[in-house]
This record gives sequence, structure tokens and C-alpha cells, in this order.
Amino acid sequence: MKKPARETYSILIIDDEVSNVDALAVVLAHEHYTVFRATTGEEGLAVLEREKVDLVLLDILMPGLDGFETLSRIRVHKKTKDLPVIFLTGFMRDTLSMERGFNLGVNEYLVKPIDTNELIVRVKSILRMTIAERKVKQLQSDFFSMLVHDLRGPLTAVRAFTQLMMEEKNLSEQDMNEMLQTIENASEQMLDLINDILDLSKLESEYVTLNKHPIDLHAVIDHTLMQMKPLAMKKAITFTRAYNTDAIAVVADQAKIEQVMDNLLMNGIKFTGERGEIIVTVRSARRIDMVLKNVGVEKPSVVICVKDNGIGISAKEIPFIFDKYRQIVTSAVLAEKGTGLGLAICKNIVEAHGGKIWVESQEHIGSSFYFSLPLE
Repeated sequence: MKKPARETYSILIIDDEVSNVDALAVVLAHEHYTVFRATTGEEGLAVLEREKVDLVLLDILMPGLDGFETLSRIRVHKKTKDLPVIFLTGFMRDTLSMERGFNLGVNEYLVKPIDTNELIVRVKSILRMTIAERKVKQLQSDFFSMLVHDLRGPLTAVRAFTQLMMEEKNLSEQDMNEMLQTIENASEQMLDLINDILDLSKLESEYVTLNKHPIDLHAVIDHTLMQMKPLAMKKAITFTRAYNTDAIAVVADQAKIEQVMDNLLMNGIKFTGERGEIIVTVRSARRIDMVLKNVGVEKPSVVICVKDNGIGISAKEIPFIFDKYRQIVTSAVLAEKGTGLGLAICKNIVEAHGGKIWVESQEHIGSSFYFSLPLE
């Protein structure tokens, strides 16, 4: 099997001592980094203007622009303002210099003579962190773009039909009712989206205190199935229950568990075709088997599964399916799912109860969403 191409990163070395630049370049090239060289601050800034650079090794004491002035200019340009920079210094305990550097936004200090092992460790660590931050920012940007798109559609419909109703004087009662229904549907769509965002924000900020008390889990699931039945009937989807245990009482927040079930059932309905089937199972796991251990369940629990025979999830998407940003970006069915915040909310609720949530899925075959709640 052909190995995937190795991702390469570029590093700029700015140091007025050519021997230092050469020595560092050899070490970094051996680690498969692309290396750019500069012997003055001005030359280094010129390299940054024309090349894509992932990290800068910057000497402090240089003629002309010293390291501090060079760093300050790096930080004011949009292209390089977030670029990680490591200072190279010959003064181990120069606290004033270090304070000035950190105030300017330097990421790390290395003391000359440079220990090559320490150099590689620091470079790899900073690059990993920086690349991860870039990906998160991009995913957040994609998320908010999707959010604006999802709000703009129904808001445009509300505005258009409202204006039409105000301007058109000869509308029939049937036309008026159809327009009002469209406005109501669009308003509900926006409200659902906003509620999802608020729920997720509250859960992540720990503003919500769970109202936990003993609940009959079977009764809670039956209630959510009954609420979702009209939606399922529109697609002739069959609900099947498989409770292989007597009534189970768990200590949980009933409203939040219903919210988890609502989201999982809604997903199942959306991605299951006409005349499909959704099976809800509940089992008591007082002994933890290897399957549960592998997903992080470590104490006696009740395990709930919502299984559908819908379109399934690709293997590359499964690791990110509960992430509020990545799942939105990678999903192949964005138009159907909206923002996809529901699964992120489920994850937060289940984990707040001390449980785990996971998924097993195959494309074109179906998905099984599991979550556990501790048996107390």
C-alpha cells in the first residue's frame, strides 16, 4: 500500500552569524523541514513577504533590525501576525529581555549554543500546536458561515412572504394561509437552530445544573417515540422497541435524556429512506465487557441504542461525528442536517451524566448510536 505523502513545514532562520544559520539548517533539513535563510531582520521580513513560512527562528542580537524590532514588524502584518517565533539568545537569565519578548508575542526561547535535540522537540511541539489552532480556526469559520447560511434561508422566506402579503391586495384566503404556514415553518426552523446553539453554549459553559432524580428509562423512551411518531409516519418509517430487561430506574435529568433521544431519533428519521426502520434497544450492563471497555464505559451502566437502516456514515467522518465544528464541515448531507449541533449537544449531556456516547456505522447500510448511563 502506498504511504500518504508526508506533510512538510517550512522554517525561516534569521541570524547574522552564517555559521549558526548553516548548522541549524542542516539539523532541520535532516528532519525534512524546508529551510529558508536570512542574515538580517530586513532580509527575513522580505522572505516572509514572498514565501509561506510556518515557524521562525530569530536571533535577538543583530545589526540593523534586532530580533525585537523584527518580531514587532512580524506581528503587525496580517499574513504573519500569528506566526510562531522562537528567539535565539546567548543570555540565559536575562529576565528583562524575556519579558520584552513575551510581551511582543514570542512563543519560546532557546539559549545558545543550541542543543539540537531540544531544538527539534520545541519546533515539533510548537508546529503541532500551531497547525491544530489553524485547523480549529478554519473549522470555526466554516461553522459560522454555515450558521449564517442556515439562518439566511428561512429569514429571507419570512421577509419575502411578509412583503408580498403587505403589497398584494387580492390574495385569496388559501394563498394567505399557505404563506402564513410558510412563515411559521421558517420561524420554527430559525428558533430550533438558535435553541441548539444556546443549549450547546450553556452546556459547555457549565451554566446548566442537571436536575437529576430517579426516572423510568423505558417510560422516557416510550414518550419520545410517541412524540416523534408523526414525523416517522410521513416517511412510513417503523419504530421498533427491544427492551431485553425489566423496567430500569436511573438517576438522571429526564428533560435532558429526552433531548438526547429526540436528537438521535430525529437524525435517524432524516437519514432513513421511505419505509425504513428505526430500532431502539435498552440493555443492562452490570458487567462490563470488552466492547464497553473499548469505548470508555468503566462502571455498571444501562446502554441505549438507536439503530437505523439509513444512508450511514463514512469511516473518515466517524471520529468527528460528535464535534460541533468538524462534523458540520465533513458531512455529505449538510442540506438535510442543518448545522448538526444536535450530536454535540448529546455528547455534552451524556458525559455530564457520567456516561459515554459512540457510533457504529457503514455507508448505505445504516448507523447505530449508543449511549450509556451509570447504574447507581
